Amino acid sequence: MKRHSLLAGKVARILYLGTICILMLISSGCAHYAIDDKPLLQWSPERQKAVGRLVAGDRSPELLVLVAFSGGGTRAASFAYGVLQELADTTVMTKNGSRPLLKEIDMISSVSGGSFTSSYYGLYGDRIFEDFEERFLRQDVESKLMWKLARPINWFRLASGAYGKADMAADYYDKILFNNATFADLLRPDSPTVVINSTDLATGARMGFSLLFFDALCLDLRSYPVSRAVTASSAVPGLFSPITLENFAGSCGFEPPAWVADALSGDESTNRKAHAQDIKAYLEHKERPWLFLVDGGVSDNLGLRAFYELFELQDDLKFTLKSINHAEVKHILIIAVDSHTKPKSPWALKRLNPSLLQVLGGVSAVQIGRYSRDTMEIVHNAFDNWSDELSDAGHPVSFDFVEVSFAGVQNEENRNRLFEIGTSFSLSDEQVDLLIASARQVLRQSTAFQDFLTENKQRTQP
Repeated sequence: MKRHSLLAGKVARILYLGTICILMLISSGCAHYAIDDKPLLQWSPERQKAVGRLVAGDRSPELLVLVAFSGGGTRAASFAYGVLQELADTTVMTKNGSRPLLKEIDMISSVSGGSFTSSYYGLYGDRIFEDFEERFLRQDVESKLMWKLARPINWFRLASGAYGKADMAADYYDKILFNNATFADLLRPDSPTVVINSTDLATGARMGFSLLFFDALCLDLRSYPVSRAVTASSAVPGLFSPITLENFAGSCGFEPPAWVADALSGDESTNRKAHAQDIKAYLEHKERPWLFLVDGGVSDNLGLRAFYELFELQDDLKFTLKSINHAEVKHILIIAVDSHTKPKSPWALKRLNPSLLQVLGGVSAVQIGRYSRDTMEIVHNAFDNWSDELSDAGHPVSFDFVEVSFAGVQNEENRNRLFEIGTSFSLSDEQVDLLIASARQVLRQSTAFQDFLTENKQRTQP
């Protein structure tokens, strides 16, 4: 009896200690993953102007360079990286003399995989050419995320309901790339403005991590982790949980810009009015206390709409240019880096009906592809028209639109190899090399890009 009693006591103590350990793991996990979305205490209309002055740098006010990076996992990140390399090796003439075109980029708008490249360059500048390949492009990020998912400590955290796969991914990205960087670190004079795009899961609206968006929510953008923004931008629905944002709207004295009331007063259903309605909805804190953000590719897989909306929403071209330090602009250059591949439909070769997953995948790929083509055309035509509106006899404003995509690869074998690269976060060194080299080649050989460089020489010749 005594032996059984001792054994029972040992078992009880083991169970007790085990329970304590589990509770400690859960509580330590909770303490670690609790996200403090810091509220903005007091809004001021001068905030946007102050940021504009901070990031102005020494870029030419006569040349506006806008670069968009599409989604597509490491494939997109590598292709975008190749474009940055080529821009670093391309020289243009400005009022400040000869300098790399890379240093003239005013804004980068990115989606999903492209956001890893844009944010890393925004934070660290030319350092990207020293260690980005080793730290990210050539890493098997996918397997390492799966390994983290297999760790028991993460099971407890994931079971809480407040910590999802996206939060786990954000922690990992912060460790390997971002080193606790926040948006305050992105706001520096020698860095372009970086717009990291995600999608509001409830409405399908594009959500750029911008001052306007965070001010409307009475959230402090400067303290927000870059890793979480990049994770939201690449949080593919179904594979990753959304990134959540707490809405503190109404607590900081925020006043919407004048164009919001102007757009809401109109009778027509326009894109401008739809955006104004979105902002108005966010101001209703009780109706939208939380926002759930997913992959930016759901709303715009090219990243181009940020540029379009920058000008279209204000409905005052000169005011917008002045607000981004380009009142004297003489030329606008947009470089759209698109790493999409051809949808694969092997099920279409058989009589059997496709599975539900195949149907959903096919619908998603077709919709994104068609929407992207429409976006490309809308943005191209809009900036064509806007450059004409800005031009007069004494001050002509020219515009070039450069598309960098796999379709521009002249070698058929390489082009087909690129189209075969899937959307993942694990590529071979050979695939990364091909993507980087192809991006450089397509940009260098682009007729539109060469036209821009020729115009630049002609404009700057004495």
